[in-house]
Amino acid sequence: MARPRETTDEDILSAARRCFLAEGAQVSATRIAGEIGVSHTTLFNRFGSKEGLLIAALGPPDVLPWAADLDSGPDKRPITAQLVEIGHVISGYFQEIAAGFSVLQAAGISRERVFEGRTTEPTPVQAFKALSSWLRRAQEAGRIGLCDVDTLTAASCHPLKASE
Repeated sequence: MARPRETTDEDILSAARRCFLAEGAQVSATRIAGEIGVSHTTLFNRFGSKEGLLIAALGPPDVLPWAADLDSGPDKRPITAQLVEIGHVISGYFQEIAAGFSVLQAAGISRERVFEGRTTEPTPVQAFKALSSWLRRAQEAGRIGLCDVDTLTAASCHPLKASE
């Protein structure tokens, strides 16, 4: 009978993410494993290789963790407050993803490799659709004025350059 897992994949990925972001891609598997009390062999058994662990820890998830929250809105609170809250969630999420991609790029792992084999839509597409749907529901409820919701979403999601 197999021994039950005491350390979850999420525990490993959380520790790996912290270590990679703090110390870079060169941090050893032994160091990561030591932080959570498992052997480095456990990491490789679960994720195949250090590259696999890097991608799993720093790449975007298949499904946006906050998209379901948008599916239930807008609520009765002032629409401006909700939009600010949504903006903070989206901004924080993509800042985390950008930090992860910086480490992946420094490790020589291409974007194509990160997204290899994925069957879900890329997270920016998921974000666009979730925000657009939320805005459309707000518009249908008379909470925001008439406008092209997809254009508004695109303008909201467009990152500004430092010079803008």
